[in-house]
Amino acid sequence: MSEFDIEALGVFQVFTGGGTGSGFLIDENNLLTNCHVVAPYGKVAVELRDRRRIVGTVRRLNPQRDLAVVELSTPLDFEVLPLSAEGKVRAKQPVSIIGFPVGLPLSLTEGVVSHPHQLLDGQHYLQTDAAINPGNSGGPILDAAHQIVGITTCKLTAADLVGFGIPSADAVRFVSDYREQDADFGVECPSCEDLVLTAKRYCDSCGSNLEELGVLEHFETPEPHPVASFVESALARAEIDPVLARHGDQNWSFYSGSAPIKIWCCCSEHVCFSSPLAQPGKHALGDLFRYLLSPDHAPFSFDLAGNIIRLNLTVHMSDVFASQDNEHRDWIADFVTRADELDNILIDNHGCEPAPETQLTFLKEGRSAQSLSGG
Repeated sequence: MSEFDIEALGVFQVFTGGGTGSGFLIDENNLLTNCHVVAPYGKVAVELRDRRRIVGTVRRLNPQRDLAVVELSTPLDFEVLPLSAEGKVRAKQPVSIIGFPVGLPLSLTEGVVSHPHQLLDGQHYLQTDAAINPGNSGGPILDAAHQIVGITTCKLTAADLVGFGIPSADAVRFVSDYREQDADFGVECPSCEDLVLTAKRYCDSCGSNLEELGVLEHFETPEPHPVASFVESALARAEIDPVLARHGDQNWSFYSGSAPIKIWCCCSEHVCFSSPLAQPGKHALGDLFRYLLSPDHAPFSFDLAGNIIRLNLTVHMSDVFASQDNEHRDWIADFVTRADELDNILIDNHGCEPAPETQLTFLKEGRSAQSLSGG
């Protein structure tokens, strides 16, 4: 396959409360991905190249063919790869898979078509030996002409290099029907592919039992876990959109200005909050560590993970389930604010260097604003 700049392609990482996947632009306002990547969430986050995230709204699902369209809150000016209408491929034809495997940055893997029309569980797929990993789902499979001939959907866990994609011809039909859609949201009937607009037991067009086919669950908002409710209500206090922060089950990640914030359940008893802030310099380390060990930072603390200074907060589950406990929610909101301040303080006052994950653009903007205000 000829060389090309994958960073210019309209392929992005999708984040939900259930995990992450990939998706690609079908125009500047809409993204195509797998149904299993976004369902059962009506709102998802799409991460851009500069690590900012925008909200995506799920507009159409086909659970049977594992396809979904997500409408973006902001138009994106990236290359829209063409969907091959015929989707014709042959065995041994070279293909490339583009996506975000296991949470890594945008990546490309190459292989060949193992079978162009493989029958699996009653449906036909494009089978390939190109490496597919969790996080690739929903990304494009390209031919040598950089046309999309398939949409990555799954691999066999019991075998090596046996992956599958939805033929692009199926995606072309799905996208074409979406273009004609007037409703805000709908799910295609697995039997007749007509659009179901509300949670009803039987399809108006073919009479299929939609409850038995699992369609109704796509109209239901899942009840959040108490940990998720606690964390996301605290994030809302810090003016962080919880949708943009979700990074899987009881897992959140986002930027507070220049500082990366990570939240997760480390065990059954604690919720952990951590922000990698900076790397120590080579001078005045005594002053730096006296600052880090000061009790004035309580209830927060610092640690050194390798060569990275991190700000930390740990909340016990007993406080999570104390519904009237607003103090810890206030701590979390303060943690988010302080992290963005502290990386600047460590760099400007204590000779530290930015951490590898620091969002340098926001760091420079924050320091410029402090300089202009005399801070």
